[in-house]
Amino acid sequence: MIEESLFLPFQNGQLHIRHFSQHPAGIPVVLVHGSIENGKIFYSKSGKGLAPFLAKMGFSVYVPDLKGRGKSTPPISRHLRYSQTETITQELPVIYQFIAERHPKQKQHWMAHSWGGVLILAFLARHPSISLGSMAFLGTKRSISVVHLTKIWRVDVLWSGLGEILTRVYGYLPAIEWKFGSDNEPAIFYRQVRSWVRDTQKWIDPEDGFDYRAAFTRQQVAPTLYLTGQADDHLGHPTDVQRLMKEVGNPSDRFILLSKKNEHLADYDHISILTSPHAEQDHFPLLVDWIKQHST
Repeated sequence: MIEESLFLPFQNGQLHIRHFSQHPAGIPVVLVHGSIENGKIFYSKSGKGLAPFLAKMGFSVYVPDLKGRGKSTPPISRHLRYSQTETITQELPVIYQFIAERHPKQKQHWMAHSWGGVLILAFLARHPSISLGSMAFLGTKRSISVVHLTKIWRVDVLWSGLGEILTRVYGYLPAIEWKFGSDNEPAIFYRQVRSWVRDTQKWIDPEDGFDYRAAFTRQQVAPTLYLTGQADDHLGHPTDVQRLMKEVGNPSDRFILLSKKNEHLADYDHISILTSPHAEQDHFPLLVDWIKQHST
């Protein structure tokens, strides 16, 4: 299997894209990571993970590290003034075009973990001419409405409260140093994510006022499969995942709750939905079937 690092010039640095493929001309699949993480959520040194699994199934898989994360440069620091809006309006379009040039006659299929799905949807809302074959999101929500002690402690107190204090001190969210996540976050990007997570009513871009929810009333995006785990109690709670589905309002979308009650092999949480040893035989094949269903 081909496993290589591609580097794409972007602004004042370069984007790192990890490419997995047994057949370079295979159907292109793009995997977008979420907040305070990087592309390694989809692959490991031992060859496990969603990216190598899909490559073994015949797809040509691309895993970008968003700007400053993973091997993308420049690294996150107090000097990197980079926003979520720039990811949506500039970075994801560049990645899409790069893949389109490598696969000029094939529809792309995009998947994401957690916040990566929100970024993809926002990107498509602003670019209605772009047509994907399908999408699939794992543990993706746009805002959090559920309230319980775990959510209050981890989201309200640690990520939002302490996170803001640390961002003021460091000039960026130091998620690695403080063990919030696997990668750091630019200050502007972090604060924009936080504002969307808090606002369960409106979905407005803080930089130019673009109304994403209104955009989805005028257009329909590719069929999307939403997966989340029974044990994901706040970062991808089933209630909030389905609330996002309603915001997008696509009648062809499908929701699956991964749980032992529903005859799956585990009650997955926000991370184990991608890293569990059960995933390759349990729900990863559902993603393969979804792509194939929408590739004709």
